[in-house]
Amino acid sequence: MNLARARVLGGILPHVEAACDLACGTGTTALIFARKGIRTFAVDLSPAMCRLAREKADSARLDIRVIRADMRSFQLPEPVDLVTCECDALNHVPSKADLRRVATAVSRALRPGGYFFFDVNNSKGFERYWSGTHWMEKPSVVLLMRNGHSRRADRAWSDVEWFIRDGNCWRRRHERVEEVCWSSEEIQSALKRAGFDRVRAWDAAPFFKNNPMIVRGCRTIYLARKSRG
Repeated sequence: MNLARARVLGGILPHVEAACDLACGTGTTALIFARKGIRTFAVDLSPAMCRLAREKADSARLDIRVIRADMRSFQLPEPVDLVTCECDALNHVPSKADLRRVATAVSRALRPGGYFFFDVNNSKGFERYWSGTHWMEKPSVVLLMRNGHSRRADRAWSDVEWFIRDGNCWRRRHERVEEVCWSSEEIQSALKRAGFDRVRAWDAAPFFKNNPMIVRGCRTIYLARKSRG
């Protein structure tokens, strides 16, 4: 996402005083903002991700406020100029109806004229990424992914089996990952109903030329501006 962020937000970041990275994971993007002197908040639902983000911020001696919260209902202690939600994190909400809830929460967190930058997997991406069975093996880890998707339900899933070596034994863990997707019309409608008056979109493929999985039509990058009125 570094190239996409640089290209799309290049003219905006110099004017950003405060920002929030939503679904921040281990805090990589939040650290980038903080290093630019931006007052930074990082939000994630996972306690483990919040802990890792705090540890990285402390190690880098950066002042980042990490908040454990749901992206559908999060609140910040002050309004910000920019909210980001990267790496198709928005697709991981439980249902299609949650898109409007996220858009409303983001709008509430932004100052008038603030920006929401995010990317999503599209239906074509679901067909390309979430199909078939994939196997990965390393000396101490074996990963098996059984993928599927439903165009009618706009939903994709992966049943993930982890086999992790623990001494002379192997431990097995199971995880189910699901995503939902929306059409461009659904996304633009949800954003406008939440108070965004300008929405721009880019096909993500040109920003990921070194990733053969991301071809045209699979993923879209959006930049929405909250109304100044």
